[in-house]
Amino acid sequence: MKYVIIGTDEVENVDFDQVMEDSVQTLRISEDGNFTFVKFKGETPSFLEGKTQYTKQEIMAILEDPSGVWFVTEAEENTWQDEARIVLSKLNPFNWF
Repeated sequence: MKYVIIGTDEVENVDFDQVMEDSVQTLRISEDGNFTFVKFKGETPSFLEGKTQYTKQEIMAILEDPSGVWFVTEAEENTWQDEARIVLSKLNPFNWF
C-alpha cells in the first residue's frame, strides 16, 4: 500500500475508484485544513503521478509527529472528528457533498 499527501484543493481531482477511500467524507484532514492523504495499491493513479509516495511506516511517522499538522491525541480524536464534520457540513467549500 502507498500513501500520498495532497492539498485539500486537489480533492476534486481524486478518482475514488482508484484509491482505498470511499469518498471525501472518509478523508482525514490536517489540523490546518490544508492537507489530506489517500492510499492505493498497485499502479499509481494518474492524478497522483509525480507526487511523493510514502510507505505505511513513513506516513505513520508523519501522522504521529507531535509537532506536525496531523497529530491529534487520543482524547482529542473523537472531539476533533466531530468538530471537523460540523465545520465541513457548514462550510462545504468544495461542494464535495
